[in-house]
Amino acid sequence: MNSEGKILVVEDETNISEVVKLYLEHSNYEAIQLFRGGHVLKTIMNERPSLVLLDIMLPDISGYELCEQIRKMDAPFHHTPIIFLTAKGESLDKLRGFNLGVDDYLVKPFDPNELIARIKAVLRRTMQPPADMTGPQSSPRKWLEMGNIMIDLEQYRVTVGGNRIELTPKEIELLFFLMSNPGRVFTREDLLGYVWNFDFTGGTRTVDAHVKNLRKKLGQHETWNIQTLWGIGYSFEVVQHV
Repeated sequence: MNSEGKILVVEDETNISEVVKLYLEHSNYEAIQLFRGGHVLKTIMNERPSLVLLDIMLPDISGYELCEQIRKMDAPFHHTPIIFLTAKGESLDKLRGFNLGVDDYLVKPFDPNELIARIKAVLRRTMQPPADMTGPQSSPRKWLEMGNIMIDLEQYRVTVGGNRIELTPKEIELLFFLMSNPGRVFTREDLLGYVWNFDFTGGTRTVDAHVKNLRKKLGQHETWNIQTLWGIGYSFEVVQHV
């Protein structure tokens, strides 16, 4: 039977790592175990895992710092899906993780069956371009261009006026979805469903944080903007000049 893929498990608690490994192998995944963070980047390059399970509180380096380093790796490694597996369950901890580009977040103690389900959900999302989302008027294309902004989903590349803008994968997916439906207003809950495909306590704050980051990185432009409708949500507006 062929493996469903390699999962890199970065967890310093041996008993937790072994339980995760057991459930992964039972679900036909190959588990690669690391108990410290020092060799994570090298292992990603050598083993090319389908996903990384990453503890935040490692003995030698913070999982937050590791996540940031992974997202700064060269293509295609910087798009490797990451799930935080941690005892830090406060909303601010989750928000920090999602702002760094983590794909999901599971708090200890956890149900191993839920972990497997989340792994499968993240892999489904990341293996398919967000253009295939079933939201209103979503486009099957792998690129979009409006005015001076262009998104290439094959390379997860965003340019404004020809200049590349460094965005996290989730920021690119959110921007692509909004651009795919210009003028359409989406609530924060809508965007969680279409872009994140899951919910958690404090989740709508993650949408706000991603929109804030997009505006900061993209800057202001005359032909388009991400509009806030107070009390409702967000839309991508194209300005028509007469």
